[in-house]
Amino acid sequence: MTPFHSPAEPLLGVQLLAATAAHDYEYWKSRLANPGLLRDAVAVALYRLPLLAVPVGTDRRGGLMDMADPVFAEELADALRERPGFDQVTASGQVVRWGEPMPEGLAPDARRRFQGLREEPRYGPCIRPPAGHGGRDEGARSWPPLPGSPPDRQPTPPRVVVAAGAAHA
Repeated sequence: MTPFHSPAEPLLGVQLLAATAAHDYEYWKSRLANPGLLRDAVAVALYRLPLLAVPVGTDRRGGLMDMADPVFAEELADALRERPGFDQVTASGQVVRWGEPMPEGLAPDARRRFQGLREEPRYGPCIRPPAGHGGRDEGARSWPPLPGSPPDRQPTPPRVVVAAGAAHA
């Protein structure tokens, strides 16, 4: 008997894509002090959801990405080692780090500067921070989006509320 292989299996694993393919590209673009770093950034697709890996340089001293599994972390570390701006790449457990290690006990503003992030995003605080890597920005605490933020960023309200079990099959 031959084992069944799902058609999705070849898509699992780490794939490097163009930076603009990343789900969080606009988030990083609006927050980086030096958006020129995006030229050497790559989208890292794991389970078909690409997130941005931003290289170090100028005022960005280090970066990290959580890969959910040590096997994927090693695979990503190997893929990043030859790329410009991804110096001193290490995989420890499920986390991949590059650049300088972040000093312990940094204040939020110092942590943001270490990661090369602006004090305030260019387009306002309406873009939610990405999950899964060091992209957490302590300044982005406006969930849900603020009134007056772009309409395409507002959640669509439900048209009809139906009690559970009352919907027609």
